[in-house]
This record gives sequence, C-alpha cells and structure tokens, in this order.
Amino acid sequence: MQFFVNFVISFLRLVAGVFVLILASGIPAYFVAVDKEAVVSAGKKTSMPIDVARIYFDGAKLSTAMLIANASAESDELKSAVDSLYKLHPNWKIAGGDEPFFDAFQSSLFSKDSPQQNGYSVYSILSLGENRKKMLDFLSQSQTGLVAKFLALRKMTSVILPPVYTSAGAPLESALLTSALLAQTGDFTPAFLKDVSYTLNLMKGDSASKERFEKYCVGLLTLMRDMDWTLLRSFFPHFNSLDDVYDFARVYKSAKTESLRNVFASGVLMCGDVRLTCDYLRSADEEKWRDFAFAFLNGEGGLKFLIEQNKPIYRTSWGTSCIEPIVEPIKEYFGALAVEYPHGLLTLKVILSIFGGYLFIRGLLRLFVPNRDTPSWASPLALARGFFQGAIVSLVFFILVEPNAFKIKVDDNPQPELKFSFEKIANTIQEETMKFETDTATLSAIGLFFVLQLTVYILGVIRIWSIRRINAPAKLKLKLLENEDNLFDLGLYIGLAGTVVSLILLSIGIVTASLMAAYASTLFGILFTSMIKIIHVRKYKRQLIIEAEKDN
Repeated sequence: MQFFVNFVISFLRLVAGVFVLILASGIPAYFVAVDKEAVVSAGKKTSMPIDVARIYFDGAKLSTAMLIANASAESDELKSAVDSLYKLHPNWKIAGGDEPFFDAFQSSLFSKDSPQQNGYSVYSILSLGENRKKMLDFLSQSQTGLVAKFLALRKMTSVILPPVYTSAGAPLESALLTSALLAQTGDFTPAFLKDVSYTLNLMKGDSASKERFEKYCVGLLTLMRDMDWTLLRSFFPHFNSLDDVYDFARVYKSAKTESLRNVFASGVLMCGDVRLTCDYLRSADEEKWRDFAFAFLNGEGGLKFLIEQNKPIYRTSWGTSCIEPIVEPIKEYFGALAVEYPHGLLTLKVILSIFGGYLFIRGLLRLFVPNRDTPSWASPLALARGFFQGAIVSLVFFILVEPNAFKIKVDDNPQPELKFSFEKIANTIQEETMKFETDTATLSAIGLFFVLQLTVYILGVIRIWSIRRINAPAKLKLKLLENEDNLFDLGLYIGLAGTVVSLILLSIGIVTASLMAAYASTLFGILFTSMIKIIHVRKYKRQLIIEAEKDN
C-alpha cells in the first residue's frame, strides 16, 4: 500500500513538473532572442509602413513615399496618386517631389520639352562637369556661412579622395556641392551642424579629422548614386553626426538584395533612429535581415522594440517543435507583457523552469523508491539537493528551448569595407576596427561545469551526513565511508570527461569555444574533489578511527 501511495504521489509530482516546464517554455522571453508575438504586440496601435508613406506623400516627397510603399508591398495604393501628381507637376520628376531649391537649379539643366524620367540620382546629375559648374554658380549666390565653408573645401588637399583640382576630383566636388545644398535647404539637425562645425575647424591641422570628413563624403556619395534629391533630403534629418552618414551607407550597401536595402532605408525613415538601426544590422546574417523586415511590416512599435532589444527573432528549436501548438496560446497571452517587462518575464521563466525541474526530477527519482534518505522532503539537505537537481533540469530545459544561447561565437573580423566606384578611380575605405565580442557562451559552459561539480559536491556531503545519522558502530561507518570512495571521486571523473568531450567538440567544429572552457572542467573537478576529500572525508574518518579505538 505504501509503495502504491508513493508511486501515485511521485507520478503526480512528475506530471506537475512537466506542466510547469511547458508553461515556462510558452513564456515569450529569451536570453538572446525576442519572440514574434512580442514584436507583433509592440507593433499594434502604432504607425504601419503605409501610414508613414502617406505622410511623405502629403508632404509632396513622392519618391520617398513610393520607397516605403514598395518596401511594404503596398505600392498599388499610392502609385496612381503619385503618377497623377507627376502629370500635374512634370518638373517634380527629376527631384522626386516638390523641391523649390533644387527646382531652381535643375531648370538650368533640362528644358521643359525634354523627356524626363522619375527620379534622377543626384550623382548621375553632378557627375557631369558642366552641371557641377552650374551648381557652383547657383550656390555662390548664397549668404549662408556653412554653404561658403563647404565651397571653400574645394581647394583642400584631401587624404583619401582625389582633390577637386585633379582630373579625378569629380566625386569629392559632387559631395561638397551636395552638402552645401543640403545646408542651404536647412536639412541638417542641430547635432549634425555642431559636429560638422567642430570637424571643419579641426581639419586645418588634424589629418584624422580630415579623413573622418572624407569618409562622410564617401558615405554621402554612396547614397547619391542610388537616391534622387527628395530621397536624400528625407534621410538627413535623421543623421546626428558625420559618422551616422558613413555607417548608414555601409549597412545600406551591405544588404544582399535591393528589396532588403529598401526595407532598411524605409525602416530608418519609420523609426527615425539611425544609430540603433545600424547597430542591429551591422554584420547581420540573412536571418537577421529577415527579422528586421518582419518587424518593419508589423509597424513602428514592433521595429523599435526589435532594434532596442538588439536580438534576433526566436525560431522554434528542435527540442520544442513538438509542443509548439500547445504553447502558442501562452505566447499570445504573454506577448504584450514581453514588450513591457522583458526582463521580468525572463526572470519568471527561469523561476518556473527551476521549480518545474525540481518537481520533475524529484517525482522521477522517487517513483520507484519508497524509502527516503532524509528525515523529510522539507529538510534543508533534501531541499538543497532537490533544487540543485532542479537547476540542472532547468539548464537542460534552456538548452532544448534556446540552444543559440549556448552557441559560442567569436567575431574578430574587421567590419565590411564600404566600396564606391567613381569615374576613373575605385576607392575603398577600411575602418580600423577589430571587433571582439564577449564570449558569453564560453562563460555559460564554465558555469555549467561549475554547477555540475557543485551538485556532485553537495551529493557527496549529503551522503556523508546520511552515514553520520546511521545508528551503527564506528567500524561499520568506516566501511560504508570507504564504499563511497567512487562517489567522492566522481567530480574528478566528470571534470576529465568534460574536458575530453569539449576538446572533441572543438576539434570537430561543433562549437568554437576557447580552450579555457575545456580546461575549466578538469580544474573544477580537482578543486571540488579535493574539498570533499580533505575537508569532509578526512575529518570524519579521523573521528571514526578514534571512536573505533575507544570501542575496542
């Protein structure tokens, strides 16, 4: 009867543990990812891409509106309206919208009767020397001080780009003239103006500042090659420094396809944060680009949430694919909370996984063992052992749910170079950056080895205390203690096995960790085995030997 009662209670405890673990797996919070449901929830009741496109359309920035509409696959709604405005205002075609300053310049380039396409790239216009001369004459009439400073830079001796006065100086002159026109139209933010003024003042005697300015010119030229005047103007209100222009251009050109490039550009226009957006997509793989596109299509709130978290979207692992239909309603329920309290939900998930692991492992181990080796389940040693075992189950749970959190990635390659081909020259700008990301997975592996060794250590201590509580002569206790030698050496065996397995995985290439993680396993094994044998076993053996001699 006692066996049947124990079996039922243990089985119910095991089932409860499984239920709690399934509940934990449904909480949409992760260590290195965000859940789709959280992105969708964050995007609800915020501006959608087509809403942003309409805003630009209402401001007569037609090419910008069409860029966003095309990126969201909703161009049909705006295309007829845009075409109608182009028919009413044919002079808007070249610039891509209503641009009074640019219209005054372009009127000297194109006759009213000449056929015009929609949206000429700025560089295609300024690549011609005659057009640059007309732009220079047009800007020379300006009374703006910053415009005059940009025009004066045409005489500088550059360090990266060919100087303006050489035969290959068209790119640099085009960038300077475009910057001057942007200054004239008032598209620079206060932060950008401050950075430009500071940099221009330093350029007189500082080659590093001159190189930084020229890298800005390279970034600007990259955008000028693909964008008309309206598009170019639309982006500058979001740049707060010269570096923002260069970084934006680098990520823009790193997109594998034109559609992804348009999604990135449209995403910047929608969320307005160039720095966070570039940080999210810098050195991103194809999956991360698709995550960005998914968030973009789900609205401004979803996109901002994704780039602020700076994590990829979670993809169901092989370990949880079978329960995905079960946990989907749980994810939908907690989706909004994952946006408001991402760290709080992750903490709840960890707590539930440990509690569920405790119920599961204690129910499983006690299923066929009617007698316990501790006074009760609530004794300190029983609880400590149970929750340490639960922590191990929790660790296995997270390996199954989120294996990417334990992948080791060391990226020490330089950032991709920004390349731009000009007339008669090809310039490559290499940023002197070596990126070494903190190896969190190696630290996780070391933590795993530590937890395993600590668990074995605690089991050994519990076993010693179990022998202490036995009502038997000292000689019998000595024999029982000697019988547990293999248990007390278990930490050393596990340590050596961990090192060997880690080295095998490293050599095969399954993981790319540092050797420190592999050797840490043996080190922890030596330390914890030494502690239990010297501090606990040796001391207790000495006590038993003395008691045995007294009994004789």
